Formats: sequence, C-alpha cells, structure tokens
Amino acid sequence: MAGMETEISRLKHKDVKIRRRAVRHLFEDDNPLALKGFVDLLEDKDPWFRNKSLDAHRKWAKKSEDLVPLMESNQRTAGELLEKVDAPEIAKKLLENDDYLTRSFAAKSLSQEESLHDVFANDIHHSIRIVAANNSADVKLISSLIEDSHSSVRKAAIATASREGLHLEDETLERGLSSSDPSLRSLIASLAVKAGGDMLARACLDLNPKVRKAIADTLRSDVEVVDDRINLIAKVNPDIIVRWLRSRHDLNSTSLRWSMIQNTKLNSRTRSKLIEQMEGRNDIDKDKLSDLSEDGSTLVRLAANNLSASIAELAGEGS
Repeated sequence: MAGMETEISRLKHKDVKIRRRAVRHLFEDDNPLALKGFVDLLEDKDPWFRNKSLDAHRKWAKKSEDLVPLMESNQRTAGELLEKVDAPEIAKKLLENDDYLTRSFAAKSLSQEESLHDVFANDIHHSIRIVAANNSADVKLISSLIEDSHSSVRKAAIATASREGLHLEDETLERGLSSSDPSLRSLIASLAVKAGGDMLARACLDLNPKVRKAIADTLRSDVEVVDDRINLIAKVNPDIIVRWLRSRHDLNSTSLRWSMIQNTKLNSRTRSKLIEQMEGRNDIDKDKLSDLSEDGSTLVRLAANNLSASIAELAGEGS
C-alpha cells in the first residue's frame, strides 16, 4: 500500500474513484497525521467527501488547532468534539452560535468556568441553562433557576442545591412546594428536611406519596438522632417517622416511639406498626406493654398481645 503522503495527495485527484480509494486507505491505516489531508475536503462540492472529512475530524482531532478549520464550515461538529478536545477559546466563540446544540456543547466544556454561569443561566434554550443549574454553587443563581420556566432546569437546580448544601430562602422553598409537579415538590421537600422549621412542616402536609417518600428517604440518610425536625414531623405527619424509627432503638428513639404508641389520637395502624417494630427485642418496657392490653383499639391490643407472646417465647428459649 502506498505511503500516507501519497494517499493524501490522491485526495485531490481528478478521478473520483481514486479519491474514494485514498479515503478508504487512510481510514484503514488510522494514522491521526492524515487529518491534515481532509481539511480541504470540508469545502468539497461532493457531500460524500465533506462527510468523510467530518468523520476524519471526529476520529483524529486531538488538540484545539484541529478544530480551527471546522469553525469556518461546521461549527456544530467543532462543538461536538469539545467533549474530547480541550479548546476553551474555541468554546467561548461557539457560545455565540445561533444553533443551541452547538452552544450546549460549548457550555458543557466550559461548565467549570464560574464567570460564565450567568451567561449560561440567561440563554434562551434550557439545555444551556441546565449547565448552569448543574454546576453553579451560587445561591442567588441557583434560586433563580429553581423558578425557571423549564422543569428540567428547575430539577437540576434543586438537585445542585441539595448536593452542595446550599441554604435557600424560605420564599424559594415555598414557591417550589407550590409547584404542580410532584417530582419537583419531592426534591424541594428533601431540601426542606435540611432546613427544618415551617417549610418542613408544610412539606409534610403534602399528600403525594413521592413527596412523603422523599422526606422519609432524606431523613434516613441525613438524620441520625431525634432532633427538632424529627419531633416536628412526629406531630405533623407521624407516618413518616414510623419509617425512620424502624431500625432505631436508642434511648431517645425508644422514648419517641412509646410516646407515639401511647398517643391515642394517632390512628391505630400507625401505633400498631410502632409496636411491631419492637419484635425480637428483649429490652422492652413490659409495664407499658401491659397497659396496651386494655387499649381502646383492637388493632393495638392485638399487636401488643403478639409482642407479649413473642417476649414470653424468647424468655422461654433463654431459660
């Protein structure tokens, strides 16, 4: 097979068959140095050769200089190649392109440039605004993006606020909790767990299962001990706390569990579930358990009797 330079020279041959054969040979050899021969083909009259030139750039472009020829003829491909080529100056130029896909490629490659986050956040297309939402740690900017017109931007901004532990104003959280989108409300609810107070109380009143699950999941991952947030939720929405208490039997958790079990204003199913959580343990307050045998709820009495029987059985096995 002829050498690379010979094949590159054949790319300009008058015979189209020879030109096509040269393209095939150069691709088979897979030598990045062959890229220089494909630059002129970017402007070729034949679309087949133009496309092959773009393929060559996708295949062999490694540095910013390799993208320069594309800036004249195919900026979208230049933007696409920013995923693997570090070319910040070219990327900044592409941010001015009318094509949102090109701007999106550019924005993603410049995502760590804090000075550009405002530019991204004010772009007319949501795919560029999402880049700001995913990467900015500026509370003011993230707060504005939480109120973006596009749901994907809002969700990305909320996820970032949660990940970065940003302290958002109550007004921002409240607007998020007023959204008609339960997925968005569930994300805001997770932030409300971190914030506590009135916003957490409001989030707990949401009837949507997604929102309640988000609160419960965040409690399990972020809250290790009984604190003001746990006590608040126990009053506002006890069912959520049942999930949190399931595997907790420290002194404060046990005290909270019993206070809820003894609260006859709570529904019987919640109280019985809390009783069932003590199954298999031998450190149960038997006097409190005995009192439940006279409870007004059949469900609670049944759960208490079952637990008493289990305790007796464990005691028998241990004797």
